[in-house]
Amino acid sequence: MYTLRSLFHVRSNKTLLNKSMYLMHKKIDSAICNVLCKFKHTTEVLEFIETEEEHELYKEISNQYLGVIAGGHKVFLLQPYIKWGKDKKKNTTPELQMAESVALVESLPYWTVIDKTFAPLLSFQKKYLLGSGGLNNLVKQIKKNKQITAIFISINLLKHVQRMELQNVLGLPIYDRYSIIIHIFREHAKTPEAQLQVALAELPYIWKKMGEVYDQHSGQINFDENRKKLLKARESKLKKALEKLKENKKDSRNRRKKFGFPSITVIGYTNAGKSSLIKILSEDESLKPRNQLFATLDTISYEGLLPCRQKVLYVDTIGFIQDVPEMLLAPFIVTLEDAIISDVIVHVFDISHPDMKAQFQHVEKIIKPMLNENQSIIYVANKCDLIDKVDIDENTIAISCKDLTGIDELKLKLEQEIFKVTGRSVKRIRVKSGSLASTWLYKWTTVLNLEPDANDPQYMFIDVIATDLTINEFKRFLKE
Repeated sequence: MYTLRSLFHVRSNKTLLNKSMYLMHKKIDSAICNVLCKFKHTTEVLEFIETEEEHELYKEISNQYLGVIAGGHKVFLLQPYIKWGKDKKKNTTPELQMAESVALVESLPYWTVIDKTFAPLLSFQKKYLLGSGGLNNLVKQIKKNKQITAIFISINLLKHVQRMELQNVLGLPIYDRYSIIIHIFREHAKTPEAQLQVALAELPYIWKKMGEVYDQHSGQINFDENRKKLLKARESKLKKALEKLKENKKDSRNRRKKFGFPSITVIGYTNAGKSSLIKILSEDESLKPRNQLFATLDTISYEGLLPCRQKVLYVDTIGFIQDVPEMLLAPFIVTLEDAIISDVIVHVFDISHPDMKAQFQHVEKIIKPMLNENQSIIYVANKCDLIDKVDIDENTIAISCKDLTGIDELKLKLEQEIFKVTGRSVKRIRVKSGSLASTWLYKWTTVLNLEPDANDPQYMFIDVIATDLTINEFKRFLKE
């Protein structure tokens, strides 16, 4: 269970509070903590119910089009790329694409790449994907190694006819990037929210492959109506559950706004160090970052403190990756869009990665349409300890989650941006000791310090962080 530290921090003079006042503050503290805890567990109501028969039939369909991963595979990796023309990638290289493809395969348990090759092409549209010469060379290379049990062709989506023809020629199961990433998602989806989104992400792939089979046979085959009904019913149930998730997220966001907690969303390419950074900023020991692609699939909030003791919520998000169809990530965009509605966005990227430029541009391309013009973005170059020279522009902060380089600078920058975006500032207010006014301030503002009034011991000065709106509400409270 995710546990929050005490909401209220008083630096000194706690003895000024009488016993009843202190207990009242603790009750307020506990109530707000209970609300915050719900931010992380809104998915408990998301249940997807299917009969055993429905489960087995869907499993059969899924295995047919997505393949199976049980027991692992020794993989031959084919990395196609466009060698020239308008579709040629200009911000990366085939070698860097190959390295990411290897990392994808080896994110699956008991999967390993034991051989690999490149395939320079003019397009990805041929029936066998490769020309006759390239296909013959591929057959020879694979037949040389009897250990190979599967082939991963690293393009986002193979046509069904391509997959079936290659399987017939090569005699081995074929996977594309979509199917591999779905299997990674399945492995890493531990919460109901993540499992719901993965289940929904599978269906467009299956529908597309079924449609291609239908087209391939000129519409002459009659699909099993039970299969079609099952898929339609499953899709309908999942979409309703996703709508329920959207409602829950909206409720959580409204509760967060009610209690006035600023939020900071951390985005970035998969394995850039988002979770590691949030663990450092929030000091939450329950967070266990993993050195894997797509280690985080959920959008989860963690409470933390800025240097000024202001409470904030750090929001972890799913990582991005290149060369996948939009329909794969579409179900995750629902929760990502909710997470993006925050006060500050932190875009973390791995500055040590050889393909850093392409990764950075890919994330920016997806995120930019979701942002409004008033949102603040802080760029963070992680893993600076792995390179000799850090060459970044003045708007980027270089950090290392490993040795904590730059973390203090980032915290101060976050504090500065939160104050600017939310209109917060430090106010000193004189109230009567033990009064309802002081209780109100503890409930609705961040208390930094308090000290007795030297001229009148019945009063004290409280330093708080608050917006002008909150101060105006406090003034109205005093008049009531």
